[in-house]
Amino acid sequence: MSKLHTLLTNAYTNAYTLSKNLYTEPKIYDANGDLSKRWYVYFYYRNPITGKLVLQPPLYMGVNRLKTKKERMEMLTINKIALHELLKQGYNPYETFKETEKRIEQQKKPAEDTVFESQRKNYTIKEALFFALTQRKPHWKKKTAGTMVGHFNRFVEWLGTHKLLHKNISELKKRDVSTFLNSLTKLQTKKEKELGEELVPVSPKTRNNFRATLSTLFAQLEEDEIIERNFIAQIKINKSTPKKNKPFSKEQIIDIREYLDKNDPYLRTFIQFMSYAFLRNVEVCRLQVKDIDLASKRLYVRSKTAPLAIVPIIGELETVLRNMKLENYAPDDFVVTRFEKPANWDIDENNKTNYFSKKFKLVKQVLGYSNDYSLYSVRHTAATNIYNSLLAEGKSEEGALMHLMSITRHRSKAGLKNYLREIGATLPKDYSDKYSIEF
Repeated sequence: MSKLHTLLTNAYTNAYTLSKNLYTEPKIYDANGDLSKRWYVYFYYRNPITGKLVLQPPLYMGVNRLKTKKERMEMLTINKIALHELLKQGYNPYETFKETEKRIEQQKKPAEDTVFESQRKNYTIKEALFFALTQRKPHWKKKTAGTMVGHFNRFVEWLGTHKLLHKNISELKKRDVSTFLNSLTKLQTKKEKELGEELVPVSPKTRNNFRATLSTLFAQLEEDEIIERNFIAQIKINKSTPKKNKPFSKEQIIDIREYLDKNDPYLRTFIQFMSYAFLRNVEVCRLQVKDIDLASKRLYVRSKTAPLAIVPIIGELETVLRNMKLENYAPDDFVVTRFEKPANWDIDENNKTNYFSKKFKLVKQVLGYSNDYSLYSVRHTAATNIYNSLLAEGKSEEGALMHLMSITRHRSKAGLKNYLREIGATLPKDYSDKYSIEF
């Protein structure tokens, strides 16, 4: 006898109410009255790991042995009502029969016997992790939450595979998490799986990002005294060398500009925001008409380093902005959009930046540029050009750095020097005359 059949046969009489968002009200499928097809009751229930509503296996309960429409509909209606009552009482298709009974019995206890969530000491690994996620997730930005929930889901899946989810949280050890981190591989496409291609380990940076997510959750558990200490903080961070995009040469910039003028002038507009205002691509996508103050020649930018940064509008960018005739658009319209004019472009920021990155990828392919270049190369080129111009004007290295800091919005001179060194803007002059030997 199936678990659901047993639950329906022995429906609980003392009910308590759960959030309706956990499931949909059961419905009847009657095949448009066709008795030759299978009739059933169906419903959706929210998957506890993915958080998405998932269609559950249909409930037949022997109804298709009945020969008339009336009999089938009567039985399905009874089953539908009974199932709905069970869902209201707490039936969860992702739990075992015993887990459901135990939880329901605990929730039937008098209020004075109830232990507040913050006072609980005994948590399974699954309960503890979901509790930590519930506490932290509201404080994450949408893009950050998407990434970190993805990390969380893979960890929970790994724990389930290794039969650790229902153990006490105190039983989870540092070596378990280290094993998970060291076993991480890149997700394969369907085609790669079909071809049986070998799994590829994730990069050190990705592995470190997973570690950071889990450390955040375990720090929450430590703060709430569910675990004694956040041992993930003691797991070694792997050395990661981030890839830096090359700056373009002056000749390449000319080629790009000429190509865009003929084939995609609006993408050139996007690039002008990055180069003239030193904005990141996501910062360009965030700009709204209300963020442009042409009278004071200021941009109000929401960046990753400051809630609101003020950026000057230089002459070249002012020309671009005035040609856009922003006064004809609503204050909340986004300035740069896929519609090639200010508009209401209410989609995920990641999709916005990907839209322009894909357009620039096509430019790279046509002009024969490698993957060493990206839209960020534009900013690197601008920084290199201004730094060298300041030196050519006779400014000292110190003076050039201080001037450039106000333009690029780096927070420290050391950070700017490191950035310039990484993009090759501070190469030494020809030192061949310093050799006293010949190799």
